[in-house]
Amino acid sequence: MNYKSLIKVCAASTVMMTMSAQVVMAADSFNPTQTKSIETIVHDYLVNNPEVLVEASQALQQKQQQNVQQQAKAAISENAAQLFGGKLAVAGNPKGNVTLVEFFDYQCIHCKKMSPIVAELIKKDNNLRVIYKEFPIFGESSETASKVALAAAMQGKYMQMHEALLKLESRLDDKLVMSTAKSVGLNMTTLQKDMDSKTVKDILAENRTLAEKMHLMGTPAFVVASTPAGQFDAKSDPTFIPGAASEEALQDLIKKAAGN
Repeated sequence: MNYKSLIKVCAASTVMMTMSAQVVMAADSFNPTQTKSIETIVHDYLVNNPEVLVEASQALQQKQQQNVQQQAKAAISENAAQLFGGKLAVAGNPKGNVTLVEFFDYQCIHCKKMSPIVAELIKKDNNLRVIYKEFPIFGESSETASKVALAAAMQGKYMQMHEALLKLESRLDDKLVMSTAKSVGLNMTTLQKDMDSKTVKDILAENRTLAEKMHLMGTPAFVVASTPAGQFDAKSDPTFIPGAASEEALQDLIKKAAGN
């Protein structure tokens, strides 16, 4: 069974449990014989009309997705200054009229797969700004990698470190992270000091807070928004993508945000 099928089965199960719970809650209004008859009618109807469960599960998924979007969009507007105000971990046009924000972890397989896609978007669009939000959720080595990348940014080498870490195929450990930092030409003494700086700690703490407010369940997660001259347009309709996406899908959202 593939992932999408599993989701549908789970959603259908949820619908069935909800309907059953509603019948049970209504049981006090009927005698035992009436309750049994109702349960039999519901059971037989669902067995004979299974497409109803599919329709109900699809409606449930759509409603859940709408709720996720509404919560995320509210959080984006309320926290725009923090979300679009990054300076260290930035690529593309610093004053791009569209901004793509990515929450990611260096040990996230899907984040690694998205890296060349995001790079291609930057290459093709001179008006795109990308803000990387370090969101280490896969343990201490992810935390170390994020600290090193942000410390590298303080030496003007964020993208070199960022891309080098995402290209690593081996599972990260502190030794591998530091040897990678050395390979991109960083001053290791300065790096060690900057990793523990207030600047780096504050950025990571802010990213976690933002992720919490947006109810992020994992990585990657993207935000696409209109940012004329690099400033968030409060009247625009930003888009939240809770997961990986194709280059075509992201490009369409970028064009939409740009007003094209």
